Amino acid sequence: MIDLDMTQADPPFTFRAVQNFVAAVEAGSVTRAAHTLGTSPSSVSQQLATLEAALGAKLIERSARQFRLTRAGASFIDPAKALLDDVGAAKVRLALIDQAPPLALRIASIEELDATVTAPWLLKLNQRFPKAALSLTSGASHENHDALSSRAVDMILAVDTVAKVDWVERHPILHDPFILVIARGREPDLTHMPMIRYETNLPIGRQIEAHLRRAGPAPARGFAFSTNQALFAMTAELKGWAITTALAYLGTPLARDLVTAHPVHLPKFSRQLELHARAGALGDLPARIANDLRACLTERVLPDASERLGFLGDDLHIIKKY
Repeated sequence: MIDLDMTQADPPFTFRAVQNFVAAVEAGSVTRAAHTLGTSPSSVSQQLATLEAALGAKLIERSARQFRLTRAGASFIDPAKALLDDVGAAKVRLALIDQAPPLALRIASIEELDATVTAPWLLKLNQRFPKAALSLTSGASHENHDALSSRAVDMILAVDTVAKVDWVERHPILHDPFILVIARGREPDLTHMPMIRYETNLPIGRQIEAHLRRAGPAPARGFAFSTNQALFAMTAELKGWAITTALAYLGTPLARDLVTAHPVHLPKFSRQLELHARAGALGDLPARIANDLRACLTERVLPDASERLGFLGDDLHIIKKY
């Protein structure tokens, strides 16, 4: 006969504990996981202990010198991630029929959209999900991708230089061609003008440098910047030139007062703006939100591009959903 002792309840298996486990594994540290989750390291450690007790297995070996998954932890990590994504998708489905508590959406964008598209785009989201708590940060594409990987955000805007991986679903938004910008009042005599660059730790900087090398000897290196505003300001100050994109030029306040736009002097090249999310984690919400963004770009950016960058023709264009 089996004697079942009912005097004590089994340790609880909680969704929060699974969240903390996945965050700790993806961050490679309890401390970094706590920062991502907005909690304390002691709270993360307690949640990990609770989960290990509920499963009856040690999941992570952690000490001052090491942080690694046990065999049980390595076996459990993929089901844990799938559980988080399945619950997230279920919450989105409930939100779409207005049957859910407030939905929290965390989005990482790029600075090119801040002055033109971000506000109307978020308002569209707010109208679609009036109960949603929306938060948005701006950063470089590779930083946004790291935030998506660590689950610090739910969706990101990035350019197509980010490596393709199977856990990311991608929604192409905009074909963004590169252009030449020159200090206002200067003729485009690039031989005798300094080139201002993007930092090469940025995808846009690396893409430009690679294209310059393919076209011939690259101009001597000088000033390099990580933001569009700084790039344009220094281009104006030094009476120089730079290569940027149509979206960066159109989305930077005062750009037209600092530089003038021209066709790029190299063979044409471009980048692609995309919305990324963890595959399947938010149901069809990323596709809907991507379509809202296409509409905002069509309303807020393309008419300005037609007026100020007519030389592009239809090279700057929305990528239709598919």
